[in-house]
Order: sequence, then structure tokens, then C-alpha cells
Amino acid sequence: MPAESRELRNWLASGALAVKRARSRLDAINVFPVPDSDTGTNLYLTLQEGNRAVAKLPASASHREVVAAFARGALLGARGNSGVIVSQYLAAFLTHVDKAGGLSNAKPVSIATALQEASDAAYRAVGAPVGGTILSVAEAASRGAADAVAIKADRNAVIVAAVVSARTALRSTSDELPAARAAGVVDAGAAGLVLQLEMLAETLAGASVLEGLDDVEWELASTGKGVVAVPVHHEHRDAGGAYEVMFVTPAPERSAHATVAADHELTAALAALGDSVAVTASHGLVHAHVHTNAPDQAVEEGIARRARQILVSTIALGHARDSHDVRDGTGMVALTSCPGLAAPLADAGAIVLVVPDPTRLKRRELRRAVREASAEGVVIAAGNEQLYGAAQELAGRKGAGRVVALQTQHEAHVIAAVAAGAMATPGEPLAEVMREAVERCEVARSSP
Repeated sequence: MPAESRELRNWLASGALAVKRARSRLDAINVFPVPDSDTGTNLYLTLQEGNRAVAKLPASASHREVVAAFARGALLGARGNSGVIVSQYLAAFLTHVDKAGGLSNAKPVSIATALQEASDAAYRAVGAPVGGTILSVAEAASRGAADAVAIKADRNAVIVAAVVSARTALRSTSDELPAARAAGVVDAGAAGLVLQLEMLAETLAGASVLEGLDDVEWELASTGKGVVAVPVHHEHRDAGGAYEVMFVTPAPERSAHATVAADHELTAALAALGDSVAVTASHGLVHAHVHTNAPDQAVEEGIARRARQILVSTIALGHARDSHDVRDGTGMVALTSCPGLAAPLADAGAIVLVVPDPTRLKRRELRRAVREASAEGVVIAAGNEQLYGAAQELAGRKGAGRVVALQTQHEAHVIAAVAAGAMATPGEPLAEVMREAVERCEVARSSP
């Protein structure tokens, strides 16, 4: 393995592992922008997808090839608002570091500049930036690094200074963000970014470099001691929109100016439909995220831009998974070519993958929908024979997990299956309930 990419791979892997270990705690303190208890999960899955892309490269891959693979993988796999922002942050940081000779060779000023560019990219990704969040930590880390460069600190001191400033900003998120202050926690997304910076410092300067420095409690009681239980205000779960819509589109042109203009246009269009808008661009792709009460319109915005991987779910579904209110540990995935069905299918508890052109469905997109639905098992209902074929192929693959593809050929079958699944009672085998509904559903066909 080239020395130039060894440290980079180590950092990316350790960053994902740090979030994996803290996943449940990050989920527990997630109260902004909505208390859907999934920030840790979203961050981990985003980073995991980036690292999976890197793992497919040969050991001889160059620093630039690793950067490109991780950035593209993380963007395609980005989950939720936090995942989209962090994928853009890391892509911008890595791109600048690569231009500066690689992580191993980057000078102090290059590290500081990369942190600044990453912070700027994170801000650009958000439709309505809010203080006391991941953006505040990104900006503070950049400022801390720049101050260290100004006094001619070496590279290790620069990244440590960035971590110290990031930790200070993380503690302040509890005071700056009303939702975090009310819950007595720091911002979950901000905490996730601090973990990435801490792993960067340990990768570059050694595992003990942060020992002796002040850490930050994530859960804060009035006594200043850590607490375990964090109140989640479920009554506000749909304050900015009851549905989450995510999609990936090709960048319209190669020029950076055209891409930025397109990002602004899409951001404005989604902001008119809801909030928690995040739009990022990297390696020829644009990833969009929004919480909205008009999911059909958000889907249409994606289709108008030749979107793929259009995922629709309800914010409430995250709460159901968190409370283990998923029938026999099994989730539902609905594949449909009808945008208008996205909302009702999501309301019934399915992860909905809208596929305008079934011939273009990629296995990666279907696998993502399956992982979104449940880690334990999934039943897939598909709206036409082509989509059913894709579901059947995935279900038959070794290592796919407990995936059942219902034998469906029509959108009516999807509606019947998901509706039956929504009505299933605890203890009933979800796959059997949904299969029986499909078998009882008769579809009228017109004569030739």
C-alpha cells in the first residue's frame, strides 16, 4: 500500500469506527432539526458507504483514487441532514489535502486551508444555516487551525488546536441551540464531526495526542453531571415536514460555476417545500435532502433533474424503529414508478423507492432502501415485473440477509401488501401477512 494513502485510509476507517461506537449515544441526543433519534445511525451509514467504496480499491490505489472513491461513496450513501453535510465537509477537506500533496505530506497551512474549505462547503450544503450546530463546530475548527498557523505551529499542533476549538464550540451548542438547551444535550451532528476531527488528530499526531485535554460531556444535567435519559419531544416531530425525501441527480455540467448555480436553484426549490434542506455536489453528482409536507412535489423536483435513488419515508418511521415498533423486526420496502404513491405508502410505514425508469434501477439503490427499512429483515413489494425481478435478484444473493421479495406485478399489489403490513399485529409474520394480501388482490386488465 502506498505510504501516501496509508494514513488517509487509517483516518477514514477510524472515523467511521468512532461513530459506530458512539452511535447509540448520538441517536439518543438527537433533538435538532427534529428529534428523530437517528443522527448517529445516519452518520455511521454515510461513513460506512464511503469506506466500502474505498475497500473495493486495490491496495496500490493512489491517494487521489482513495479520495475520489470515499467522496463518491459517502455522497451516494449519505443519510439524513447530518450525513449529507458531513459527506460534503469531508469531500471538500480531502480534495484540498490531495491537491496539497496528500494527508501525509500536507503542510500546516494546507491543513488549515482544507478545514476552512470544508467549513465553507458545509455551510453551502445547508439551505438555512443555524448556529449552535455542526456548522458552528466546523467554523470553530477552521478558526482554531488558522490561529495556530498564525503563530507558526507545526502540523500536529494545528490539528490539535482545531480539535480544542471544535470541542469548545461543541459545548456551546447546548447554550446556542434552543432544542439542545431544553433537552440538556449538545448537538448530535456537531458531536459526530468532533469525533472525525479527533480521529484525524490521532492519525496524524499519535493515539495519545489528545490525552490531558478537556473533553466535553454530551449529556448535561443542571448539576453538570452526565445523564442517560434524554427527553425527546415527539409532539414536534413534524414541525418542518412529516416526510423525509432524499435523491441523487447528475450534476448538470462539468463547470464548477454551473454546478454551484444548479445547487442554489435546487436548494431554493426544496426550501419552498420544507426545511432541513441540504444539497451537496461532488464528483459529478448532486445529493438532496428535505423534510417536507409535500413529498410528491419534492419527488417531482428530483424527477425533473433526472434523479435516481429517490427515497421517501416518514419522520415518524424513525421513532417506530427506535421504539422497536417494527413488526417482528421486519421492515417494508415499496418500489414504485408512481410518484403520487410515495406519501401514502410512506404513511403506512414503508421505505419508498421511487423508480421513474425501472430499466435504470441499480442494485446499490435497492440495497440502500433495504438497509433504510431494517437491519433485521425486509419484505419488498414491487410495482411492476421489472422491479419485481430486481427485488427477486437481490433476495436471492448470498449475504443479502433476510430479504423477501413478494411476487407482485402491479402497483395495486404494492398498495395491498403495504396496507396489510401496516395493519399487522405484533407477533404476526409480516411477510406472510403481506403475501396473503397480494394473493387476494385481483387486478383488472383491459382487453386488447
